[in-house]
Amino acid sequence: ARPTQHAIFSMCEAWWHGDFEDKEQMVTQLIPLLLVKSLDDSATKADVRRLCSIRDAIDLLDFEDESILTLKTHLLRTVGSPLFLQYVDGRRFVAHLFRVDASLAMDLHRAVRSQIAGARKSILNAYAEIYYHAWKAAAEEEEAK
Repeated sequence: ARPTQHAIFSMCEAWWHGDFEDKEQMVTQLIPLLLVKSLDDSATKADVRRLCSIRDAIDLLDFEDESILTLKTHLLRTVGSPLFLQYVDGRRFVAHLFRVDASLAMDLHRAVRSQIAGARKSILNAYAEIYYHAWKAAAEEEEAK
């Protein structure tokens, strides 16, 4: 099943990056699959990198729709995932999430706050980097308006 799954993921990613017709419909199905895979105990840096490479597609999702609650729960889990905090692509992905939706940003902030109390210095540094990049990107978007 893994080679088939890998081939499907690769084809969907190529479709997104290749700017083909209806890429938005394809990638919105891919996001949950890659997200769940990247949060799995057997996940690797490559899984996080794949998800990060399509992070702009998350902007296409409707966070007002109740059907997104399961996906939102998985997105919130990224702020506590060692794999996401340890690698640049993971931190880049989480920083992007802060700009996607206001209510998601508040939930992410609460999730980070709950992790801070007993966190090691390396985790705190990861959160600092995430917040810095989220703030910087928001400032750049504001300047562009």
